[in-house]
This record gives sequence, C-alpha cells and structure tokens, in this order.
Amino acid sequence: MAAIEVLARLVGENVILQTTLVLLVVFLATSWIFSNTRKLPPGPRGWPVVGNFFSLANGHRHLVLTDWSKTYGPVYRVNLAGKLMVVLSGYDAIHEALVKTADNFSSRPDNAICKIINPQRLGIATAPFGTPWKEHRKSTLMSLREFGFGKRSMEGKIMEESLAFQAELMKMGDQPFDISRMIQNAVTNAICSIVFGSRFEYNDDKFIHLMDTFDRGFSFNFFYPSGRLFPHLTTCPRTGTRSETYQGGSGHLYDSYIKENRSRENDDETTFTDEYTECVLFDMFVAGTETTSTTMYWAFLYIVLNPDIQRKVQEEIHAVFGHDKPPSTAHRAQMPYTEAVLTEVGRIATIAPTSVYRATTRDTRFHGYHIPEGATVAANLWSVHYDPEHFPNPGNFDPGRFLDAQGRYRRDDHVIPFGLGPRMCLGKQLAEMELFLLITSLLQHFTFKLPEGAERPSTIGFNGASHAAKKFKLVAEPLA
Repeated sequence: MAAIEVLARLVGENVILQTTLVLLVVFLATSWIFSNTRKLPPGPRGWPVVGNFFSLANGHRHLVLTDWSKTYGPVYRVNLAGKLMVVLSGYDAIHEALVKTADNFSSRPDNAICKIINPQRLGIATAPFGTPWKEHRKSTLMSLREFGFGKRSMEGKIMEESLAFQAELMKMGDQPFDISRMIQNAVTNAICSIVFGSRFEYNDDKFIHLMDTFDRGFSFNFFYPSGRLFPHLTTCPRTGTRSETYQGGSGHLYDSYIKENRSRENDDETTFTDEYTECVLFDMFVAGTETTSTTMYWAFLYIVLNPDIQRKVQEEIHAVFGHDKPPSTAHRAQMPYTEAVLTEVGRIATIAPTSVYRATTRDTRFHGYHIPEGATVAANLWSVHYDPEHFPNPGNFDPGRFLDAQGRYRRDDHVIPFGLGPRMCLGKQLAEMELFLLITSLLQHFTFKLPEGAERPSTIGFNGASHAAKKFKLVAEPLA
C-alpha cells in the first residue's frame, strides 16, 4: 500500500508539474503575441512630461522629422506632451497609408485646440471621418463641378482677376514692392466668385479688413471657424441669408448649399444646416486662398532668382498665345516647360511639409506596428519632395526633372503638394488652374526682377499656417 501511495503521489505531482508547465508556456506565448501585436513604432526619447515637444517647436520641424526618419525608419512615433503622433516618411509608406489603407488613416485629430476652436467639428477640413464628412465633401465637389470648377467657365473669373492684378502692377512703375498682398487679393477674389458669385474691388474697406484678418489668422498654426476668426465674411455678398428666408440664387456654392439645406429641413438628423454651411464655406476659403497664395509667392521668388528660367517660360507663352491672346488651360499640353516649372515650384516649396494631420479611425496594424485608434498621424511630404535618391540635389530649382529627352512634360507621382487619398486638399483643381492662368498671364506682359543692388532673397522658408517664403521685394517691368 505504501508503494502505491508513493507512486500515486509522484504521478499527481508530475501532472501538476506538467499542468504548470503548460500554463506557463500558454502564458508566455500569449504575452509574446499580445506584446507583439501591441508594439508601437520606435521613436526618439523625449523629456519627462513634454516629450519631444521642444525639439519640434522651432520653425523647421519638418527638417527635424525628416532627420529622425533616417534613424527610426519610415514609421516612427513622437511624444507631444503625452500625446502620441505617428510620423510617416517616404513615398511608399505615405501612399500605403493614405491611399491603400485610406479608411484607417482618414480622420482628423480630436485635440484640445480643436475642441476649443471647433467643438462640434463641423465643416470638411477638421471633421472626423464618417458619414457627415463624406456627404459634405461629395456635395461640395459636385457643386464646384456644376459651377465651373475645373471647366472653361471658371477661367473667365480668374482672367478677370489677372487684368485687375496687371493694373495694380502698372501702378507700381519701377518701384520695388512686395507682391504678396496683390497675390492674396487676386486669389481671394477668385474664391469669392465661386462661393458668392461676385468679387471685391481691391480698395474696398471691407475687403482690406478681410485680408488683414486673414494675415493675422494665418500667422497662427491652426484654423478657426469663419464666424469667430473672420466675422467680416458675414458682409460678403449673399451671406447672412438664412435657409428659411432664401428665395433662390444665381448658381454659386453658397446658393447650392442653401438649396440643399432647404431640401432637408424636415429631416431632424440632417447635418445640412446653416451652422455647418458656414464652416464649409470657411474651409473653401482656406482651401482656395492660403495654399494658392503661398505657392504663388514661392513661384515669384524662384522666378526672380532664375531669370533664364523666366525667359524660357515667357518664350513658350508667347509662342502659344502671342502677346495679347489670353492664356487658357486648354493649351497646357502645348506648354511642357511651363508645366515643369509649376511642378518644381510645388515640389521645392512644399507649403504643407507634414500635410494636414490625420488620425486613425480604428486600431491599426501598419508595418508591423500597432497604431491605436485616434492617434495623430503626420505624413511627412517634405521627406518625399526632398528625397535625394528620387530628386538629386533636391535643394536646387530644376524644372528639367520633369522633362524627358525630347522636352516633353513628364509627370511624377512623387510630387504630392496637395496630399494623397480621400482627404487630399479640396482646392487642388482650383489652385492648379489659378497658378497656371495667373502666372502665365502675368509673365505674358511683365518681366519680374530683383531691385537693383538688392541682396539675394533667402529660399529658406518658415512655418506658420503653411511653409511660407520670407518677404522680399521685386520690380515688375512691362514688356513692350
């Protein structure tokens, strides 16, 4: 009996040992799997509490982020005072996230600033990914196409601004001046024509105040709803009309939205409201003014710095349009050198170096890393445009990058100044049309030069609401 009891005890202990070992293996395997699936991207070490905030607080944070990617790879994280931000660098990682897996990376951050300035997250630019955002973006794009967005009918409005622009240039004579406000006036009036159906005279007091407010607003690195930051938008043509008093309009974006609001006024769950309309219109102003104005200012900087390139563009313009025929986008295919110059401006300026921040819509596994739902995502477009392997000597202004051996324009998908995917800049088509028409029409009639004896302007920009060129002066010399 004693032997049997000993044997039973040993067998029992062995079973317990085996069970313990099995449980231990299961625990270790589960822990390994869990830790592996929850593995966050690597990133630079930061200070307690503030994390990497101060490393990115200077005006060249895109350079810091690009430099970090060389150490931590195309997907890494930074700590912004306890908030996680994932940085995507290089074309492949950015394209994979924003295009191939767009549904995972198409929301917007819900941070403290957004909660203060736009607590309901209305509009298009800062709205979270979801049905309201999809409906309003689709509705806006349909309205824009209907009213001439990307069509020849829009060209007349832009060329009207070009004539006003040229008249202002003639007033300057041979005096040096900063062209930035003239650019803003022309670009803003073009968007006014789309949204409200009319434009301002440049000496209009309300327009001057509006432009001053834009300058102050965009000196900060965030957006406000129009009614708070730009109260004078309520004095623009046709604003102030409420849905219940709307009597029909002349066919512009504002009229389209009010009409849509009225058609849904009996729907208690609709987001097509007056308040939402105000935010959408503000987003259109941002998309249609800031990006284009800033890009165009960079264009003039490189035009005056490269007189040989300016001369080649003028020769192409005069060969296609002569000296008097208004430029038209219908002839863009006949102007490969001009197209290459504009593409190079978009690349080298990179006015949105980290694009507009995205946020993940759900827990996401990307490049083997776990990115939690709601994480801020920065797509480092600068790392794409300044990739020396794809663009040799990226700091040089070289339109030849986009021309083949026969001088034909060669499109490059790595030039993405407006971003990628479903949240690509809403004003892309308008911006491209404005840049082409305004710059070609101005160079058709003027040569732009640096003032006699002036120092060479800097090509190092600074970050406010966008990556902008530092102020400089030029002279506009009328062509005979």
